[in-house]
Amino acid sequence: MKLFTKYSRINIIASILALLLGSIGYYFTVRYALVHQLDDTLKIEEAEILDNVSSRDRLPAPANYRDQQISFQPANTPVPRHFIHTFKFSPHHRENELYRELDFSVRAGGQLYTVSVSKSEEETEDLLMLIMMITAGMILLLLGILFLANRLLLRRIWQPFYRTLSGMRDFNLSSRHPLTPSETDIDEFRILDEATRQMTRQILKDYEMLKSFTDNASHEMQTPLAILNSRLDLLIQDPDIGERQHRPIQAMYDAIGRLRQLNQSLLLLTKIENHQFGHTDSVEMAPLIEEKLAQLEDPLRDRHLVVLKDLDRLRLPINGYLADILLNNLLLNAIRHNQDGGELSVCLRENSLRISNSGPALTFDPATIFDRFVKGTHSGGTGLGLAIVRQICDNYHFLLTYSYADQLHSFDIRF
Repeated sequence: MKLFTKYSRINIIASILALLLGSIGYYFTVRYALVHQLDDTLKIEEAEILDNVSSRDRLPAPANYRDQQISFQPANTPVPRHFIHTFKFSPHHRENELYRELDFSVRAGGQLYTVSVSKSEEETEDLLMLIMMITAGMILLLLGILFLANRLLLRRIWQPFYRTLSGMRDFNLSSRHPLTPSETDIDEFRILDEATRQMTRQILKDYEMLKSFTDNASHEMQTPLAILNSRLDLLIQDPDIGERQHRPIQAMYDAIGRLRQLNQSLLLLTKIENHQFGHTDSVEMAPLIEEKLAQLEDPLRDRHLVVLKDLDRLRLPINGYLADILLNNLLLNAIRHNQDGGELSVCLRENSLRISNSGPALTFDPATIFDRFVKGTHSGGTGLGLAIVRQICDNYHFLLTYSYADQLHSFDIRF
């Protein structure tokens, strides 16, 4: 749920509750005022009756008007003066109606009487109903205006926020374009926009520094490694070197080779993570798999591996170089960790790829198989091949999984 939608909903619900409680309070306040006005009218009638009795010592004639009734009843004891609501028959409407009545005692001609002066509340109720209808209309009008304001005005107010959010969502390190400033007169959105642009500028700066460092470090490391490698080549070929010295020199030679491979793998992994392979090709996967298997024919023959292929046509939108790296690492992994005379299976479908190899179960946690520098005890690799495969799949939102069943290690990619 969007923020302004939730705010509008809460705002409207709170307004309805406030107006509802206010209307109830308003109803009782107005009704109290109107009843109080009726009581004042009844008090005036009471005063006139008492003046008449005190001056003439007799009761006035009973009255039965359209909205007012006056009656006298003989009494033995005085009644306390009080106001009540009561229903009485109205001759005008020929039905019972609600009346406001004042009862009090008076003595006339030596006789005690209970006087009842009542006035119809019909006009009061009609006036109260009219007021409440007008109030209800105003409440509905207010709620309608509030709803339209929340739908239209708040949507326009929140536009700078959504522009900033859209810019953050579309921000891409490979494009290297900073966010476009969003013009707004709302302080919070302006502060958010400034903080976001400052953050993205810092990210771009850090990215450029990291990229420059990676490129320079890789370049600077290649030169001394190449010098060491060439010197060791000459040293190994020296006829004066005996068997005793040849073994440690060969070990150093192999270690430098592994170091060069490690350096290249780390550099490649960093470039993939930084999305430096932005160009996308349309790669035919089946011919590429055939080409990679042909390139790996010698290690396949040395291990006496049986290759099973089931390849459908699939054109995949992926960088051609990364597609080559992806297949190369998976196939080399299947060869390196296979058993002599084992099986290597490649199955390509229109939305998936499976590469399987025979071999014993893993000696480490399978959940860490795609982590960096995780490898088997007898592996001769750098431990980065499958990490590179996972990073390529993550960049293109491919689903990469590993499973082991029936003495087969299987790597599945869903495109």
